[in-house]
Amino acid sequence: MDLGLNPELDRAALAQTYRHDNRVQIRDVLRPESAQAVLEALHGVPWNLVFREGDKVVEMTPEQLRALSPEQAGQIRQIVDRGAQSGFQFFYNNYPLLQDYFRPGRQDREIFRAFEFLNSEPVLDFLREVTGLTDTRWVDAHGALYQANHFLKYHTDKSETEPRLAAYVLSLAHDWDLDWGGLLQFWNEDDDVEFALRPRFNALNIFTVPRRHSVSAVTSYAPPRRFSITGWLRADEPPFPIPATSQSR
Repeated sequence: MDLGLNPELDRAALAQTYRHDNRVQIRDVLRPESAQAVLEALHGVPWNLVFREGDKVVEMTPEQLRALSPEQAGQIRQIVDRGAQSGFQFFYNNYPLLQDYFRPGRQDREIFRAFEFLNSEPVLDFLREVTGLTDTRWVDAHGALYQANHFLKYHTDKSETEPRLAAYVLSLAHDWDLDWGGLLQFWNEDDDVEFALRPRFNALNIFTVPRRHSVSAVTSYAPPRRFSITGWLRADEPPFPIPATSQSR
């Protein structure tokens, strides 16, 4: 997989926007063929369904999902809805890219080249230049696929255990309709949406954390097309070297 940043990006203008708003959307961030290659790699990964049950995060593998009866699937939806009514909740397809990349004995996947690319010095230098967050040492990552009725309630991304400097979403959604939901929303102090971004193809959204944001519910009639890679710019060291060595596997 041959990946590269778009050489036509106006880095000075992007940096100015970030300094003013503490967020920026970078459209056409990758070369077109690079963005398409990453999307095709995401199509080939095993997607887990993730949601919260009480204080526990549940991750259901594709094998577990295929074994569900209609009644069991309905029970999961009831759990999700009850949790969303009373507190923080999410419901979407997740691919644990970071964990899979460093998992001992794992098979190699094309999507790993995207993780290595995001952690290459040219990309890290670009992120530092645009955000001004010079303490950025690496970026973690997971894949996300939002389908009908998936959502992510408002939260700040603040962590007591991880030094997260900024959040990012590499959006890879082709031809997303205005009415399909799945908007990345930012909330102001009056609990109103101050800014929202629809899913796009080959657009990188970055914003300083903590910041209140959410992903609005995807409509029941939307196609399964809201792909992304998302994670955080971090100030600590990765758990193992990137690219992974035989010792880290």
